[in-house]
Amino acid sequence: MAEQSLERSLPLVPDSSYNWAAQSLAIGQEFPDVETCRRTLKDIAIALHFDLRIVKSDRSRFIAKCSKEGCPWRVHVAKCPGVPNFSIRTLQGEHTCEGVRNLHHQQASVGWVARSVEARIRDNPQYKPKEILQDIRDQHGVAVSYMQAWRGKERSMAALHGTFEEGYRLLPGQGGMVEAVETHFPNAFHGFCLRHVSENFRDTFKNSKLVNIFWNAVYALTAAEFESKISEMVEISQDVIPWFQQYPPRLWAVAYFEGVRYGHFTLAVTELLYNWVLEGHELPIVQMMEHIRHQLTAWFNERRNVGMSLSSVLVPSAEKRILEAISDARCYQVLRANEVEFEIVSTERTNIVDIRSRVCSCRRWQLYGMPCAHAAAALISCGQNAHLFAEHCFTVDSYRETYSQMIYPIPEKITWKEPGEGAEGGGAKVDTSIRPPKTRRPPGRPKKKVLRVESLKRPKRVVQCGRCHMLGHSQKKCTLPI
Repeated sequence: MAEQSLERSLPLVPDSSYNWAAQSLAIGQEFPDVETCRRTLKDIAIALHFDLRIVKSDRSRFIAKCSKEGCPWRVHVAKCPGVPNFSIRTLQGEHTCEGVRNLHHQQASVGWVARSVEARIRDNPQYKPKEILQDIRDQHGVAVSYMQAWRGKERSMAALHGTFEEGYRLLPGQGGMVEAVETHFPNAFHGFCLRHVSENFRDTFKNSKLVNIFWNAVYALTAAEFESKISEMVEISQDVIPWFQQYPPRLWAVAYFEGVRYGHFTLAVTELLYNWVLEGHELPIVQMMEHIRHQLTAWFNERRNVGMSLSSVLVPSAEKRILEAISDARCYQVLRANEVEFEIVSTERTNIVDIRSRVCSCRRWQLYGMPCAHAAAALISCGQNAHLFAEHCFTVDSYRETYSQMIYPIPEKITWKEPGEGAEGGGAKVDTSIRPPKTRRPPGRPKKKVLRVESLKRPKRVVQCGRCHMLGHSQKKCTLPI
């Protein structure tokens, strides 16, 4: 996973001989700034094998807890008055959970890997990426990808030679956008529109086979699947590695994106709103705003009526997906480990499901907010309703709530008060109107600038069976004997 501050220069982690597991936290402990606090807690979380979930992070405070539901571990760090330092105000330092039991630690981000790689390169510049992979895995119990190790080695070598340039240009002319989001919205996750990223990839390499593999990499759910696709692309062209330097996977790949995109990877959702403005963009500003208001009023009324007519738990699109998952769940064997954990066995693989944390090892449940087929199998086996385990945003109640607010009607313009009218005191009217800027009209007929939203230039996705992994059919239609 990629760290939000990857594009900025990062200090080196302590020497590899430093024992982070022995590092303890205490109330009153101070940090020079919030970034140092975040890095320290991340390193401790990795060393002690537990996932850290950030509850609040801004310029004055940092609150984090253990990601395992029910575990009491929690820390609250706040800014000290009059100085830039931060100190621990409250701390619940005991864990009741089992921690992270696999090698893919959430806190082992690209930024953390880069710092770990830098520490190793300082001692041995001849380190190769494969050696770095094994070294980090052996020392920290964390698996990192070849791309992470390769990028960290390149970064550290450039820094050693004084050639590292701070602030990658992630998109032509838009490099500052990522930094701005990280500065002003530290709790937000920024992702690129896949239409633009894929078009850049296609125009750069002009290879249809590479483009197809790229889209497979985009939708890969795990780091291992993603790395497999990257290896396929590298075999075709070594030039893809520098391309990933400009477009870090954490900003577009499903496997590495830190937030949740719920299956939305393009900006096509804005096309409707853009068309509304396009219809009235030549109107004066007041009439244009009225045009948009009328459209919104009609939109809210229509969807409010749709919401009231629904009788299911989930909205139709989510209902269809959960029913497909329930149907596919019949193909699996369910082994119950305890009250909340299950082992879901198929002819090809085994997945682990935790219904309390709403996590499946295939990662589909946590990435898309809907129980996957493995989760559905676990839920059905213990008598639970899989519909109730979807994210709240997919429910009919949430849909109705979204359109429950009223867009208030506005009276006829003739009833509007003039500027200054109705002011108390009986004095002279004050002109509070905003005047347009003084501009000179250019010669000739004005040109109309009409932007068109291009159709998505992506290949049609091929269905892959989750049981036999053959292309062209789903689990539901698989004819392979169980």
